[in-house]
Formats: sequence, C-alpha cells, structure tokens
Amino acid sequence: MSVSLDTNASHRIESANYVTNVMPVPHPDRVLPVHDFLYILDGDWEIYEDDIPYQMEKDDLLILSAGHHHYGRKNSSPGNRHMYIHLYPENGASAPDVPLLSGGSSPLFHCASVPRIRQYFKEVIATYWSDTPLREEKLSLLFGLLLCEIKSLNSARQKEIRHPEVVEAIVELLQTNSSHMYSCGEMASRFFICSRTLSDLFRQAFGVSFYQYQMNMKLEMVRQYLSDHPDEILANVARNYGFYDEFHLGKTFKKKYGYSPKRKA
Repeated sequence: MSVSLDTNASHRIESANYVTNVMPVPHPDRVLPVHDFLYILDGDWEIYEDDIPYQMEKDDLLILSAGHHHYGRKNSSPGNRHMYIHLYPENGASAPDVPLLSGGSSPLFHCASVPRIRQYFKEVIATYWSDTPLREEKLSLLFGLLLCEIKSLNSARQKEIRHPEVVEAIVELLQTNSSHMYSCGEMASRFFICSRTLSDLFRQAFGVSFYQYQMNMKLEMVRQYLSDHPDEILANVARNYGFYDEFHLGKTFKKKYGYSPKRKA
C-alpha cells in the first residue's frame, strides 16, 4: 500500500491539540468522518484500525483514515502524552470514502530520525489555537510542510532494502519446526534483525503480525491433522504444535474456527 498525500491541496484542519492520559485508557472506540494524525510524545499505545493493531511508542506517528473503525483493546501507558490533528478529507468531502492512504504501506511512521515532523506538528497546533491573520492559509501551508516530511520519510522507507528471502526463511522454519512456538524477539535474534523490523516485514507480506501469522499457520496445521487423525489425543496434538496444553489449544482453536477440536479420552 503506497501512501498518497497531496502536498499541493488546500488542507482544512477540523481540530488539533495535545492530550495527556494521566490514567491509562484504551483508544476511543469510534469511526470519525475526518483523518486522524496521532503523534506519541511520551509512553506507548496500541491502536487498532479495523482489525489491524499498531503498537505506538515515543516519536511514532499513526495516520488513521476517515471512515474506518478505530479502537483499543489495551490501556495506554500511564502519563501517555500525544498530539493529534484531525483533517477533513480532500475536496471538502464529508463522506468517509475519500482515501488518504491507498495501496499497502503501513500508516505507522517511526519519526525519531526526522524531528521536523514533530516540530511542524507543534506549529500546526499552535497556529490552530491562535488568532493570527491569515490563520487558515498558514494552517494549510504548515500542514503541507508536515506532509512533505512524512512523504520524504515514506520514500526513504520504500527505498530500504527489503528482505523477502528473510520472510521466506522464517516461514520455512515455522513450517518445519511446528512443535515450537517462537516469540517475535526470539525469531528476530535468530535472523539478526530487530523485532520491529520483523513485525513490519510480516505485515507488509501478509497483512498480519508475526505472532498472528504463526498462530494461524499452527491452527490450520492442527485442523488438518485432526481431520486426518480423528482419534489422536488432544494433549499430544498440543505438544506437537507448540501450545501450552490442550486447554490453550482448545480455546484458541475455537476462537478461530467457531467450534472446539474433537477430544478423545
């Protein structure tokens, strides 16, 4: 998915501000008619767009598109501080069908190496709350500069060396070592990459996290195995496919397929 952000358009800001979550809270469960640019200043926060989770940390920017379901399942860290800008869809559309992001690129940006993104974000907020002459024009120009920095960061990200062979090697390892349940950190260390890079690679390749890909693969292996071996003891199946025990397998299996695996005494 490539990011398409028109830096030449007239940008209309609906609202912009700072927020501090003194007490930990999940992200609001909502569908907004505006695009939501969210920048973490301190702490961390897990935010879902539709069914895809994004784990945000300090100096991360997440672009949540209008018309999509956004929510959280976990609380933010205590004292989480973040900035947000709510942007009307282009051409003044009130309907949520004007895409801000298209293609397959992640809407999560790691911005620590580009401090201008944080600075322009702050300038947009300051201008939004000011009564300066030509306020709307300044807001549009400042937001355009912010988008330029985001686009530059995205271009650099797209030019980074991709390692599909790494993903292929990891998938092969998962398939041939089905009795082990790998953590993201364990697998990243094995292939000499960081956990975040591993997670990003799997999202780009399959649209899900490394953990979810591994779990989906194992559950499908279990489903096929039980189909071929209906008399197998479930505790043995759990051991063979890296689950803690038969109860862990049964619960996870039922959550995915809607029914429990067949149990035999």
